Amino acid sequence: MNQLKEQGFTAVELLITLFIAAVFLFAGYQLYIQVTRDADDADKTARISNLVQERMRERLAEVTAQYPNGCISASAANTTQSQSVEGVGSVSFNTVTRCPIAATSGSATDLFQVTVTATYTELGQTRTLQHSTYAN
Repeated sequence: MNQLKEQGFTAVELLITLFIAAVFLFAGYQLYIQVTRDADDADKTARISNLVQERMRERLAEVTAQYPNGCISASAANTTQSQSVEGVGSVSFNTVTRCPIAATSGSATDLFQVTVTATYTELGQTRTLQHSTYAN
């Protein structure tokens, strides 16, 4: 008599295969979540960085127009403003303008330094982004 052997997978083989597939799917999902979170963080940082750069350009234009003869100690200033940024919430911008080189007895130097610092809270952590530039 000729005995026929049926071919196929056993239940144990199928369960092992499903378990391995589930591990790979879970790992892929975790990677997807991390990549999405990093992209969101990079987007927020880029938006805030653009706002910081914009404020820095505005302040440079103001200070060079206001003090055309150069930087004197009276031109130093410190201002703080808050702005709501979509997807981030409230962001505090601190702008500091100063004369990095000391002027001698009322004379002016040809150099301004403008520093803008943005501070915001995300997931319970305070984050800070700062840009600084010199201009004459």
